[in-house]
Amino acid sequence: MTLVQAVISGIIQGITEFFPISSSGHLVVLHHFFGLKEVMLAFDVFLHFATLVSIVIFFHKDIIAMFSSNRAMLKFIVLGCIPTFIIGILFKDAIESIFTSVTVAGISFLVTGFFLIITSIAARYWKKTREARPLSALNSILIGIAQGIAIMPGISRSGATIGTALAVGINEETALKFSFLLSLPVILGANLLKAKQIYGNLVSIDPIPFLAGGIVAMVTGLIAIKALFGILRKNLFYLFGIYCLIAGFLVLISGK
Repeated sequence: MTLVQAVISGIIQGITEFFPISSSGHLVVLHHFFGLKEVMLAFDVFLHFATLVSIVIFFHKDIIAMFSSNRAMLKFIVLGCIPTFIIGILFKDAIESIFTSVTVAGISFLVTGFFLIITSIAARYWKKTREARPLSALNSILIGIAQGIAIMPGISRSGATIGTALAVGINEETALKFSFLLSLPVILGANLLKAKQIYGNLVSIDPIPFLAGGIVAMVTGLIAIKALFGILRKNLFYLFGIYCLIAGFLVLISGK
């Protein structure tokens, strides 16, 4: 992997991890385009760790509050993570076997696109007919299930979680905040599970592209989170769905 390829991957990861258009799907397609395969799983996990740092920096006050003044949020995060980890453990091997499949990524883009458009319509309906719902144990579990399904390459994690939250009537700011806080244990857990397999083999890999991609992903991620707040407030969430539909069709056509 060259330094330029690593930086481009970092930019794509930083944007797509937080915009609901699937970072894993974009990285699969990008690395297919670059012709890279051997160490890409290690690099992708490292980029996800970099965007985890973005979340910690951006939401550090909320994270601190979970252990002091907002213990309810911590409870909802724990509840949401349970179905995510169960799905991840049960289907981990099957997902990894198709993680480099461009066709699977293309189909998943289409699924994400339709889901985002449908949930955007549902969110507008709830907003017009009733007040926003608060987070609850049931909603947290539903959002956690959506996050578990998003382990498929091409299914956006943020799109699945934010979309589900909006569809059940949670307001935009709470939906976005909960989505990203819920991702922290999942991304951290994925890194820990892969630590021995991935980082034990990094002695033979040039660390400069890895570090450059990670730094770029972290900075780009901070910008993307800020931008997403504004997009949600303007009720433009459905535009991501349109993008995913177009991306899905293009990936399927070009991948054949």
